[in-house]
Amino acid sequence: IGAIFLYAMAGTLISCFIVGYLTFFVGKIGLVSGIDPNNPMEALLFGALISAVDPVATLSIMGSPELQCDQLLYSLVFGESVLNDAIAIVLFKTFHKCYDPEAP
Repeated sequence: IGAIFLYAMAGTLISCFIVGYLTFFVGKIGLVSGIDPNNPMEALLFGALISAVDPVATLSIMGSPELQCDQLLYSLVFGESVLNDAIAIVLFKTFHKCYDPEAP
């Protein structure tokens, strides 16, 4: 469970902050309108929403009997997908609680 938790936690956090801050900077330089250029929380909310990856197709292919995929690999991908959804929900709720549209 340690490897699954590490992959889910690190992957979701890294994805959330990279997507969030890239979105914020794209809005800040004016490439995209509608993004608050003074408050990154709105972009981080988007990053938290988009960072949860659902590998249904990957798990479907890996579960195929013809492929004879290693059960440990299948378990790692399945466990990571379940936990990264939960971590993304916690990130979104945390950012939403801290988000104040009137703050600079």
